[in-house]
Parts: sequence; C-alpha cells; structure tokens
Amino acid sequence: MAQYRLEVKAIKRAEGRSSVAAAAYRAATVLRDERLEMVFDYSRKQGVAFVGIMAPDGAPAAYGDREQLWNAAEAADKRADSRPAREILISLPHELTDDQRHALVRAFLAESVVARGMIADYAMHDPDAHGDARNHHAHILVTTRAVSPEGFGFKVAAWKSPALVQAWRQEWELAQNQHLRQHLGPNAPQVSSKSLAGQGRDREATIHLGPAASGMERRGEASDRGDINRRISRRNDHRREAPAQVRALEDQVAASQARAAFPIGAVIREFEAIQKSMVDQRAAWVWEIEKASILPSGLTGRTVVDRVIGDAARARAAAARQLDRTQERIERGRQRRSTLLRWIRNPARMIWAAHAELNALERSRRAARLAEAQWRVRRDWLESSAGRAYIADQLEPARQAREASLRTQRTLERKIRRADKRIEAMSQTRTKLLIAQTLGEVKLVTPVQMTQGVGQAVREVDRRTNAVLSRYSPVAQQRALDRVMVLARGRGQGIDR
Repeated sequence: MAQYRLEVKAIKRAEGRSSVAAAAYRAATVLRDERLEMVFDYSRKQGVAFVGIMAPDGAPAAYGDREQLWNAAEAADKRADSRPAREILISLPHELTDDQRHALVRAFLAESVVARGMIADYAMHDPDAHGDARNHHAHILVTTRAVSPEGFGFKVAAWKSPALVQAWRQEWELAQNQHLRQHLGPNAPQVSSKSLAGQGRDREATIHLGPAASGMERRGEASDRGDINRRISRRNDHRREAPAQVRALEDQVAASQARAAFPIGAVIREFEAIQKSMVDQRAAWVWEIEKASILPSGLTGRTVVDRVIGDAARARAAAARQLDRTQERIERGRQRRSTLLRWIRNPARMIWAAHAELNALERSRRAARLAEAQWRVRRDWLESSAGRAYIADQLEPARQAREASLRTQRTLERKIRRADKRIEAMSQTRTKLLIAQTLGEVKLVTPVQMTQGVGQAVREVDRRTNAVLSRYSPVAQQRALDRVMVLARGRGQGIDR
C-alpha cells in the first residue's frame, strides 16, 4: 500500500552544515564549497535515480548549475547562524514506475515549490539494497531567498511559516493521489497527510528506525527502536481484535436471554424510533464539532512579541522619523538664510541660528539613540533563553485550548463514524423487516430485553430476519422489495436496497 511521508528540515550553518555539501551528497556528485574552500566528492555514492534543478522564470541561467546555485545561496547569507537552504524529504509510491515517479516529483515541485518563487534541486533515490524494497524517496533542497535576474535578494518570511509546511503536506497528498489514480485506475491506493488520529483510525503509528537500527534488524539483532515498534504492533493487533471479541461476548450473553414472538410491525416501529434518536444524536455531535472548531481568540507569538517590543519599536521608528524631519527642516532653513540679505549682514544672528540648529539636531539624535538602545535591549532579551521561555509560557494556555478542542473534535468525529455505521445497519435491517412484512410475516422472535446495546440488538434482529427471508425465493424477495420501494417513495421515506 502507498505510504505517505513529507518532512521539512533546515540546513543550519550553526550546526556546521553546508548547502553545497548537502547538494553534493544527495546528487552523488563533486562540488566545491567556495565559502569553506573545500571539495565535497560523493561521486561513488550509488542508488541515485534522477537529479534535476527547477527554477522560476527570471532566475539567473547560471543557477541551473548545481555548484553555482548553492555557492550563490551560501554567499547571500552572511550570518554565522543562517539557514541557506531547506530540505524536503518525501516518500515516493512504489506502485509507480521510475518514470512515473519522476513525473510526479516534477509536477509537485512545479506547482508547490517553483510557483512560489523557490529554486528546487531534487535527487530521487532508489531503495537501499539491504533495506525495504519499497523505500523509493526523494531529497529536495529549496532556496530561502527571493530570486531575480540579478541573483538572490531578501529572505521571504512566509517561506519559514508552519502554514507553508502544512500546505506542502496537503499538496503532496493531492499530487500523489492524482498520479496514482491516473496510472492505476479509480481503485488505486490513496494516501493521506493526516495523522492516524486525524483519519479516525484507532491505530498507533510506529517510529522511524533510521539507518543504524535498520542495519541491526537486518542482521537479526534487536534494536531499541525495533523493540518499540514490536510493542506498538502488538498493541495495534489487540485494538484490531478487541471489537470482534466484544461482539462475540455480547452475542454469547444475549443467547441466554428469554425470547418471545413480537408483532413485526412493532419491531419496525421500535427500529424507526431508535434510528431517529441516533440521527438526532449525530446531528447534535455535528453541532458540537462546529462549536469546538471556533476557538477563542488566543495569543499568538506575534502578539506576545509585540507586547514586549512593540512600544519600543514604534518609539524607535518615531524617533527616526523625527530625526529625518529635523534634518530636513534645518537644511531648508539654511538654504533660505543663504539668500536673505539681513541674515548675511548679521553674523551674530547667523551664529545663533547655527547653534540652535545644532542643539535641535543633537536632541533628535540623542532621542533616536535612546530609542534604538531600548529596542535592542528588548530584542536581545526576546532572543535569549529567558525571553523564549516567557513567550512559551504566554502561549501555553492558548496551545492547551487548541489541543483540547482538537481532541474533542476527533472524539466526536469517531462517534459520528460509529453512528453512521449503526444507522446504516439499522436502515438495512429495517428494510429487511419491511420485506418480511410485505411477504406476509406477522411475528418475529426476538429477546424480551435488549440489554447488550443497540449494536447487539441490530445483529440479533438481522439474524432472525435473514432466517425468515431464507424461506422465500430470491424472486419473491425482489418483488417484495419493489413494493416496499414504491410505498417508501409515496411516503417520502428512505429505504436502503
């Protein structure tokens, strides 16, 4: 079955990494890093299926060369803690051919990366010879600065946001599913960017083994990560088997209860009442989901930062504007005085005016320096560990509220899915009861009390109804169903065939 994976990581200079070295390793080639004055040679690396560079219109033609591209990206970043590139790691569907996977990657990059203005350098890798034969994947290095015909420009803030990663995950899901259906047909396997909990699947996700643990497992040696995955697999097996075991126990308990023959019309009416109550309950859960999805306006990181540094930043900007206005006013005054005879003939007045201008200019400069210092103090504090801890503390209540809301929504969605299954089962059993009634059946033997819940009650009545219908030929059952459908249309009721 197709697997979904999209991870985004930064190439951090503070960790001693280089985008040139990363590109050389992923493309299995030789590149020289001009900043480090080092040559990275990975030409003997095996398993690289396709490589390529995709750039937006207007990017320099020289950036089609891998070495020039990433050296230019490194040169554009001056800081010691800069991030000249990001890496997108994606798993590719093993159900497709090499050429189909290549087309899928290029389509995704064209619409989701290059269309946003980034340059993408991709390398598609084959599965490791000793690993999982389905592990086709691609490494994509993307630039972090806007690009023009003159080269790299400013950093684009939107490219660093979590919202972009979420958009990439959804777009990669859509691209994979589209290409899978295109090549394998409408019944092709599909992937989802949602977590197992988000998909409503009662299953625990395993963890990524990594190269070291994978090697140990291949050699028959138990690894810590492998042990974790084995425990998770056992828990998932228990989750999968538990519902069937519960149903079997319910049926076993119900088998010992007293039974009696009840009018089949009464059983139908009881099913209709139960089904209506379940539909009403489902509608209430849908409303609760809508209510839970409306979160109270909580704090954001930007709001907390503005509380700490906003006034200082605005004062800094105001002081800078005041300094500019003062300089412009003084310059205009000097130009006017130079043309007025009464100022030229009065040196004392000229000296007085010059002193006044210098004092005004110094006051504005002093105010600007003070505002700059106050802003820098707050900015440096925000970037310190204490500042980051303060922001985290302020955001914690909002984060907890969001998590609680998401948990509530997931719980209600699971309840709705279970209710949908029960409503569908009740509707199908009710249709069978109507067919039996149309065929002339008057009574149906059911337990006197349904103490094991709605699910068990539906199974019990469904088994009894199937036993009654088995006495009639398929032709007779079809005729009865047709009469039931005609009556249902007349009454405006929904009947499941």
